[in-house]
Formats: sequence, structure tokens, C-alpha cells
Amino acid sequence: MARIVEPRYDTTGKLIQEHDVLKDEETGEMALVVKTKNRAGVRGLAVENKIIGLGDWLDVYPDGAWTIVGNAGVSEKP
Repeated sequence: MARIVEPRYDTTGKLIQEHDVLKDEETGEMALVVKTKNRAGVRGLAVENKIIGLGDWLDVYPDGAWTIVGNAGVSEKP
């Protein structure tokens, strides 16, 4: 049976979505939200930062652990 990663909300109560750029409120580390799956059948959103070696399912963090600072898939011109 496949398991789906539970959704999470940022410090302002906003739903975290794919390609959001996040800041960890405890450590200050930055991460990108990616959609992924593994061989065990788990699928859903994960946080990733290859520079610092971060790669965890989003639902291992409680709501409010991250702040959305932007979205890598959206750009706005000034």
C-alpha cells in the first residue's frame, strides 16, 4: 500500500507546495520543495538542499517549522 506524505503549513499558515523555497526557522537553512517517491511506495513532497546534504520528507517537520520565502517556479518582474 502506497503512503502519501502529509501536507504541511508554514509559519503563517500557508500550505507548502511544490517548488516553494523555504527557510528553516530554527536553523536558518534554506530548502527547495520537490515532488518525489521511493521504492517503498512513499510519494509526496520533500525538502531538499544538495549543498548542505538535506533531503527529508516534508512531513517529518511539524507545521510552522518552515517559512515560505518564494517559489522557484514563479518569477515576477519588478
